[in-house]
Amino acid sequence: MASGVGVRALTRTADGARRLAARGAEVIRGDIGEVARWEDGVADAEVVFHLGLPRLIPPVRRRHIRKAQREARAGAEIIGAIAGERTVVMASCAIGDAGGALEITAPALAAEAAMRGPVTRIVRLPWAYGPAGFICDVSRGLQMRRFRMVGPAANRIAIVGALDAAAALVCAADAPPGTYAVAEPDAPTQQALVHHICAGRGAPRPDHVPPRMAAMSMGSVVVDALTADQVVEGAPPPGFTFGQAWEQDLLGALEGA
Repeated sequence: MASGVGVRALTRTADGARRLAARGAEVIRGDIGEVARWEDGVADAEVVFHLGLPRLIPPVRRRHIRKAQREARAGAEIIGAIAGERTVVMASCAIGDAGGALEITAPALAAEAAMRGPVTRIVRLPWAYGPAGFICDVSRGLQMRRFRMVGPAANRIAIVGALDAAAALVCAADAPPGTYAVAEPDAPTQQALVHHICAGRGAPRPDHVPPRMAAMSMGSVVVDALTADQVVEGAPPPGFTFGQAWEQDLLGALEGA
């Protein structure tokens, strides 16, 4: 890699393999549960990064959350057993509101509980903007006129740039064990985020849809998260500084998506 540090990465998909190889990583194809495929690949690793939480693809309902919890817990247990006494950095989810963690974070919290230990650094992240993920999916939906704002859309959406998320994880490797959180301090509202993407992509601004109707296509779990006034509690790892700001960098980060 550019920093001179060797990176060996496990990915489930061919697209993920291409992206990682293009950035200089040595790629292993497989799933966390397919231990025989990748266990030898981490034998000489100094730090183990666990970034493999189950992806929740709308419509997300409570039964999907329960299944993802089981998968997340199992994956974390496998990573922890293989890593042993080596430093482990885990990417988790930081989407909450004034009442606490939202239901969409349940799989991440299950993984945290299974992974937590004296060598573990947990970095909680909100929705990241980059060439993949939920914000990317929203951008595509707006361009295809398939995304509508949910509810009044005055609620804040906690976000972070994908490059900043990666930088925070790297910083955490040198930080004391514990739990950290990284989100941009000036979170946009749902409406401001959507209008910003529309302006940059030349897409028409969508109308609003009631949450109950949106839940039919997105699932109640996603709608609850999308309409919550999101907050992220916690401090970033020592040495981390923001390099991205959504108003300047979000559209560029989505290029090619």
